[in-house]
Amino acid sequence: MLLFLQAIVLQNSVSFLFADLAVFTKFFLWVVIAYFVYQRKEIFLTMNYSKIFLVVSILFTLEMLIPYFLNVGNQAYVNSNAGYKSFFFASNDLTIAFMINATFVGWHFIKALERKAVLQTVALLILYLGIIVTLILISTKTGIIYGILFTVGILIHFLVCQKQFKSIYRLIIFIIAVAALIGLVVAGWDFIISATSGMVDRITYFYRLYNGNLVRLLTSSRSDYMVAGYELFADNRNNFLIPLIGFGFEYRSINFERYGLIEMDPVDGLYALGLIGVVLTTVMLGYFFFVSLKKQNRSIYTIAFMVLMFYSISAGHVMFSALSSTMLGLVCGGILLQKYKHSSANEEEAVSKEVKQSEYINGWTKI
Repeated sequence: MLLFLQAIVLQNSVSFLFADLAVFTKFFLWVVIAYFVYQRKEIFLTMNYSKIFLVVSILFTLEMLIPYFLNVGNQAYVNSNAGYKSFFFASNDLTIAFMINATFVGWHFIKALERKAVLQTVALLILYLGIIVTLILISTKTGIIYGILFTVGILIHFLVCQKQFKSIYRLIIFIIAVAALIGLVVAGWDFIISATSGMVDRITYFYRLYNGNLVRLLTSSRSDYMVAGYELFADNRNNFLIPLIGFGFEYRSINFERYGLIEMDPVDGLYALGLIGVVLTTVMLGYFFFVSLKKQNRSIYTIAFMVLMFYSISAGHVMFSALSSTMLGLVCGGILLQKYKHSSANEEEAVSKEVKQSEYINGWTKI
């Protein structure tokens, strides 16, 4: 309905309408995936749903590393050696996908460690290191920082929370792991430098260009684009319906040029879909946010959802990318399964209590 209203108000052509429909499909792909999981929750509850992310992680990592070592694929930026994206479309989409992959593989690694499953632990460790290498290859600031912080988090979690291991064993393994990581960094230093040198050059160039303005540097000028985009959005010459329905996607891209895409999902959502679109989207995301935060529902999906939301707000490319939107949909599906898993368990417990009470009453009646 919003798109048709925009077409009437802005007098958009049919080509604009179809272009907007294509973007709109990606924008709400995550809702379709989450609803698909909800419809088939009885099936998904019987399987280990989180292993879907392991399969995705393996495929994505191989699709990045094999082309890289074969010296094929594309750099993240045209006319620059900064970042590598293999045959994927955009490095920002790829970054958040691998951040989610790292989250789930790291979580499975911790679980395998708790079960003392040696082969699984080693296999997951190799996969996790492959994901970290891939984040280095992509060479985005957020991806590399997240990889470092999450790895440190895993080590601290092992040292503090793995109570089934004696304290001295945890400390020894922690020291060995830290030493091994330092050794890997030293051994692969040339690779790390060659993979990230382009990123460092870009950061240095833009730092000088922005005269040391850290806000512009950290947001990659999104703060400037957001202000300029708002001026276009709030212009008094616009139709009075624009604040409610937005400009759409294609209209902004054609008429506003660089200011047509801010790369911050809430802001792009406001300018493209207006207040109505933002409110509807916020309500849906808010539902998953509050469900995931309930004590009985807290899980790895809660962490993954928070990571996706942070990236969506700060760097964009989650809601408007088919790749990232798919990951969001799978995570939201996991949140729903957590909810219904606990609901089913509570129902079974209630039925069991009723049966026991009935048997107790029947026993007294017979006496």
